[in-house]
Amino acid sequence: MTSVNEWREEGQQAFDNGDYELAVQNWSQLYDSDRTFENNQLFARALSKSGQPQAALTVAKEYVGEYLGQKKDYQFYFELCLNASYFIMARRMAVESIEPEDKERRLKEVDAAEKVAQIEQGEALKRAARRFHHISGYDVLEQQQIYQDALSLPVNDYVAGARAVLQDPYTLPLIQASILTDVQCLVLHQEFTYRFLDGKEYTTILCEQPRPLRDPNFEDGRAYLLKAVGQDDPVAFEMLMDQLKLEMHVLFPQIHRIENPIAWVQADMTLFNGHDEENFEEESDEQKNLHQMVHHALEEMGAS
Repeated sequence: MTSVNEWREEGQQAFDNGDYELAVQNWSQLYDSDRTFENNQLFARALSKSGQPQAALTVAKEYVGEYLGQKKDYQFYFELCLNASYFIMARRMAVESIEPEDKERRLKEVDAAEKVAQIEQGEALKRAARRFHHISGYDVLEQQQIYQDALSLPVNDYVAGARAVLQDPYTLPLIQASILTDVQCLVLHQEFTYRFLDGKEYTTILCEQPRPLRDPNFEDGRAYLLKAVGQDDPVAFEMLMDQLKLEMHVLFPQIHRIENPIAWVQADMTLFNGHDEENFEEESDEQKNLHQMVHHALEEMGAS
């Protein structure tokens, strides 16, 4: 029986010899047996070298947080996005580069790759753009796929589609939330009009708003949740934290409408535990209505 070390060593030898298909075979088995970040890097690198950029990116996404944490890993993940024509994420990474020279270089690389794609994949990109514009006409699973396909559009096509989708009353809330976050991270300094959960349209410059998980209301809610639940019940803490993160994403860019983040989290705890606590604070009528709109949106998506 082949050992983990043998798969690693044989894969490395094949990779060094330029036999990337054999490296993929060995490192695929290695990763299946031991799904560490190090083995993820090996497998993704072999897939990329063997001419499978989409598969390489799919594998790497399992550790996206780790890739974004170190400069050399950041560059590798950026290259994966670029090679897989995952232009919106590649542009986001370029914009968020710490060093100005890295930002400028990466933006130029994305611009160049988008131009090549428009020449080589013109008709496919046009189809993806049309489907994105009319995303609300499809069922839930198709909408999710159409959104993923749209992330491979050049930025101008993506933004044009986003403007239409954000005002469509039938866009799924989590799709809208994802688009709003994408546009914010592109740092476009443009006004965008979007339809909120209350059915009204609002206009804002998204990149001037705090990110959902950096908003003061989220930070206060997280701190309270950690203090109230984190030490006593880590499993409940993780589940409630996931719920809070989803709620913040659906609320963005109107997280500021939460008047009392402690009462908000306590209301979630009441639903989770199935009973109220005497010392819990009461949400205001306005906040309660806002909270109900968020829960309704998540229930429609099966995410609550």
